[in-house]
Amino acid sequence: MADKKFDKQIPNNLVAIGSSSACCAEGCKKKSELANFCTEHFAWFKAGLVTREGARASDFDKKYYHFSVKKAA
Repeated sequence: MADKKFDKQIPNNLVAIGSSSACCAEGCKKKSELANFCTEHFAWFKAGLVTREGARASDFDKKYYHFSVKKAA
C-alpha cells in the first residue's frame, strides 16, 4: 500500500514566480516582476548574487565581479 504522507509534501526549494508589490532585495523600492524581484535583481538572483530573501550572498564581491565581466562581454 502506498504511503500517503509523502504525497502532500511541498518542496522548500521552489520559488513562486508570481509578483508582490515591491522588490524584496535590500534597499530596492522598484515594483517586483518575477519571483518578488525587479528585473535587475532577478538577474542577480539567477546569478547567485542575492538570496531568496533578498540579502546579498556571502561572497557577493567575487560573484558581482564575475557577473559584471560576463555582462560586459
